[in-house]
Amino acid sequence: GGGGGGVLPRLSRGIFSDRDQDESDEYDGYDPVLGGVEHERVLHRLFFLVPVILVAIFAINLLWKSTGAPVVTGVGTATTLGVLCLAVSCVWLVFAKSFTSVPVEELPESGALAVALREAQWASALVAIAIFGSQFWPPAAPWAARILLLWTILAAFEQMARVVVRWMRGESADGDFVSPLRLAIREAVFVRGNPLASVFDTMESRWGVSFRSSWAIRFVRGAAIPVLAMAAFLLWSLSSLSMVGLHEMGIRQSFGRMHGEPLGPGLQWKLPWPLGRVVRFPVKQVTVRPVGFTMAATPPIAYLWTKAHAGEEFALVLGPGTEAVAVNALVYYKIREDPDGFLDFAVRFQNPDMAIETYAYRVLMEQTRNTTLGEVLSANRAEFAQRLRDSLRRYADENRLGIDVVEVALVSLHPPIEAAPDYLAVISAQIDAVRYQVDANAEKLVKLQSAEKEGSSAVATARVDAARRVGLAAEESGKFIAIGEAFSIAPESFKRRSWFEVFEEILGSKPLVLIDKTFASGPGEILLDMRSGPQGPEAIPRDARGTK
Repeated sequence: GGGGGGVLPRLSRGIFSDRDQDESDEYDGYDPVLGGVEHERVLHRLFFLVPVILVAIFAINLLWKSTGAPVVTGVGTATTLGVLCLAVSCVWLVFAKSFTSVPVEELPESGALAVALREAQWASALVAIAIFGSQFWPPAAPWAARILLLWTILAAFEQMARVVVRWMRGESADGDFVSPLRLAIREAVFVRGNPLASVFDTMESRWGVSFRSSWAIRFVRGAAIPVLAMAAFLLWSLSSLSMVGLHEMGIRQSFGRMHGEPLGPGLQWKLPWPLGRVVRFPVKQVTVRPVGFTMAATPPIAYLWTKAHAGEEFALVLGPGTEAVAVNALVYYKIREDPDGFLDFAVRFQNPDMAIETYAYRVLMEQTRNTTLGEVLSANRAEFAQRLRDSLRRYADENRLGIDVVEVALVSLHPPIEAAPDYLAVISAQIDAVRYQVDANAEKLVKLQSAEKEGSSAVATARVDAARRVGLAAEESGKFIAIGEAFSIAPESFKRRSWFEVFEEILGSKPLVLIDKTFASGPGEILLDMRSGPQGPEAIPRDARGTK
């Protein structure tokens, strides 16, 4: 890529060596052979430049998106990968030695190949060191990845610059062969097995600075490694100091075992890394742990128990075994600050946070195993949360967790979401039953009041009718007594009067015609009843009266 013409220039020289110089001078037109060679050079540079650009873009993308978060791997996996990288580094070292011994006359690319293989050797060694070091210092692996990506980007940019410059400048047929693997940045560090010696050799060869003729430079080269070793030792000695924050308490850990008294805030000493360290705990921080559910990725705007408002909910089976309830609670706790409690948290349990969560679930089961769903939902939530807090504190003290339970807050208490439709249907049926009962009682009261009203009205009407009838009976009896008295005084007159009254009653609504007995024997008078009134069926028509 950098030269792009090692074989092609020799090919062009071989092609034109047999030609006569005179014929070449006389020919002023286009040479198809030379044009084909130039076309092949362009394609060679293009095909070499495209992969380099893709590699550079890929490395820049990885470097840009890298978060630096350490990747947690097991000890066995890390050891296997580290040993594998060391083995690969040894293989590259063997290949580098092999190509170094090959003369340039036999293989012009031997020097560049040896430098590239040394680069691969040191890259594999760096990866192995990062893998082993990440077990003691987790950010070692991300930093090693950044260094390798940055080196790849620099090498790719130099390679692209070389190709573009030679492309723009052009190449002659007599140009020297330059291997695509030959890079200035690569030779500056890996021309020799020792990168530091490679830097000095590169400075001598590039800029003519002779380090061998200067006593000071020779002294610096000889003392560089001891000075670096002494600086590394001093830096390693400084790792015996550790700072404990104001909100923290610590404890010394030497050779993997914790011992000693709790350490307060300030500068504390320990064995140098990796022989010892100070394990710090945030004793002032209040930790929140969900119980009965897992936190959702995005908190809901409103908590409706019929809608999912948590990542996952765990239902608790109640006493009868046929009912379940979902209890969403938050446990607020902190590490105890007294020496005994702090040592219990730091030494007695490997994971006190998981232990307090386990005891919280046990307390929930104890509070709900002998109750029903109705009792749980109708209970006082403040008292229920207080019972949970007291029971959880008792478990933490009895088992010496070194945890102080600050508060237990109930977020929600409801049936499982899966049973929401059926539960709401049952509740609606119960509400409807109560409503129907209220409606029936209201209708009953209305009918009772209506019946009482109707009964009172009927009694009053009966009383009025009875009084009226009594009055009528008294009136009739009075008339009867008066008639009896009148009959006893003048019987004939009473009979005649009664006869006339009956006769008047019978004939009161009928026309009356009186004919004198002398009408047949002689002239007489006809009496016509001209009173107004209905004409009965016995009335005599006017036109028929003359024929009678």
